[in-house]
Amino acid sequence: MTDQFSILKLVAERLDTAGIQYMLTGSIAAGFYAQPRMTRDIDLVVEVVPADAERLAALFTPDFAVSVDAINAAIARQGMFNLIHVEAVTKVDFVVRRDVPFRIEEFRRRRRVDIGGYPFWIVSPEDLILSKLAWARTSRSELQLRDVRQLLAAVAPLDRAYLDRWAADLAVVDLLREVQA
Repeated sequence: MTDQFSILKLVAERLDTAGIQYMLTGSIAAGFYAQPRMTRDIDLVVEVVPADAERLAALFTPDFAVSVDAINAAIARQGMFNLIHVEAVTKVDFVVRRDVPFRIEEFRRRRRVDIGGYPFWIVSPEDLILSKLAWARTSRSELQLRDVRQLLAAVAPLDRAYLDRWAADLAVVDLLREVQA
């Protein structure tokens, strides 16, 4: 088991079994909705609390390099920690869901989809677009903007009212208009 999909499935199975809520996001989610592209890691948003840190570490040891201290620190700051699959050297980024209105709504709107015969929780296309725009607002990453353009072209129908509402809240209205042009 060294391919990225097998690692994703292994991680999702363990999270599902443990009852830890997650959603797939980032490049793999963009590839599900639009055009797949190479990515170096797997991005997951997880809904966890400090009491979950030890359990999370135990879920993935010894197959993954994992630090309970890094997990604790990420939970405390609502940041990110990662696991690295020992055999495949595949990195899995865990983003702790932030307690802000958009991130709460984004996680609430996640959906269950079948990928390769396994049911995964995945970010909605609208929320993925908004997240990529928020990331690109400061970085001006052409890769993120290209993903957004592809998502806008590939996914129909999109909830345009939802996009417009949160684009204003996230201060990405101009960037959304730019990629739609």
